[in-house]
Amino acid sequence: MSKYYMLLLLTSALWGGNFVASKLLVAHASPLSLTFIRWTIAVLFLFPIVLKKERSVRLQKQSIVPLIAMGLSGVVLFNVFMFQALEHTSADHVGLISTLNPIAIALVAYAVYRDKLTIRQWLAMVLSLIGVLIVMTHGQLHRLSDINVGDIWMVAAVIIWGVYSACAKAVMKSYSPLAATFWSGVFGVIGLLPFLSSFSIHDVNFSFVLALLYTSVGATVLAMFLWNVGVKQVGATTAGMFLNFNPLFTALFAYILLGEMFTAPQWIGSFITIAGVILFTKK
Repeated sequence: MSKYYMLLLLTSALWGGNFVASKLLVAHASPLSLTFIRWTIAVLFLFPIVLKKERSVRLQKQSIVPLIAMGLSGVVLFNVFMFQALEHTSADHVGLISTLNPIAIALVAYAVYRDKLTIRQWLAMVLSLIGVLIVMTHGQLHRLSDINVGDIWMVAAVIIWGVYSACAKAVMKSYSPLAATFWSGVFGVIGLLPFLSSFSIHDVNFSFVLALLYTSVGATVLAMFLWNVGVKQVGATTAGMFLNFNPLFTALFAYILLGEMFTAPQWIGSFITIAGVILFTKK
């Protein structure tokens, strides 16, 4: 069992490093361009994997609308908002705010599917929100009006991820997570085609190519594959706990590669946020 825990830890590291690699990318291309290139590469890599594993990539008519919704929300809007956030704020901020994804998923499910939330979960949401606000304001909550616009973009991205997950719930009745990721990627790329004329890329170098391959293949294709293996072997609940390592890996990689540093109040806020998420997801 321990080897599967290591796989999940590696998955967390891949996802945590995604924000650092993306931070490097935003200096060379627009959010629309990066989203299109990242997911075009991911789709090309996913196609043979899905074909081999699923024996077919047939598109089912009843799933087209939710798959398009997944593509436009989780592929297009989430990634564009994330890259937009990274143009204005630090990678570790983005990584921490992303830990609110389970809460956003639950809130959208509550609004759309009427899934129930317990008092403990509502309290956990408040606790996580307080933690994020401490990080955003560097511990000076009275300066809420001075919050970085990049942090707001990432909060919007998290909300969009909740919408994406609600769409995925309908799709997963007919598709595996791998196939759903592939088709949402296809529709996301198609949705970006009308904006090709506004794409911009400059100063392409080896670091840019390496970071792009990391986000496209490592943090998308490989991470999704490892995640599916981990969930199958240890269960979704146990696997989900490893997601709490994501912001820690982001902070570590951001410190090593970007020189980003957290202040003491921000570390306190980070642990409050993670504690809130753990409390929220605990069965």
